[in-house]
Amino acid sequence: MKKMAFLFVIFTITVLMFGCATMPKSPLQAQRTSAVILASKDKVWPLLVAEVGLNYPVQAIEKESGLITTQFVQMPVGLNNSGMERYVFPPGGFFATWAGLRMNMRIMAIESEPGKTMITINAHYEAFENNVSKSWIVAHSNGSVENQILTSIEQKLR
Repeated sequence: MKKMAFLFVIFTITVLMFGCATMPKSPLQAQRTSAVILASKDKVWPLLVAEVGLNYPVQAIEKESGLITTQFVQMPVGLNNSGMERYVFPPGGFFATWAGLRMNMRIMAIESEPGKTMITINAHYEAFENNVSKSWIVAHSNGSVENQILTSIEQKLR
């Protein structure tokens, strides 16, 4: 009987130590969040407004200053934020579990010299931790949304 209990304890410890182990994922690569577009601001601005405005709720837009800000929008990340890595470097946390990812953006478009427009996109992400802190935690962007917007504008100018 003692031998059986001992084996059960060893088995339980082994399962707890190795049963939840996963293969390490490859490191995520940061993508670009700004670009110099070889076109005037007058050509870039309507493309930028269309790209952002059709996909994200615009809060403020000022052509003169080149500023666009968006409201928070919930990102589609699946159950327990299983797809969070498409948008952010996942935040850590002791016993952290996740239940939502939201994002807003601040975008600047400035014509630095004639025929060259610098677009800078600052995406702010927050993940909802629903186990310990039960609060929104800042998650750092991996640049995927920003890069997609910049690439789309570049392709439309070709």
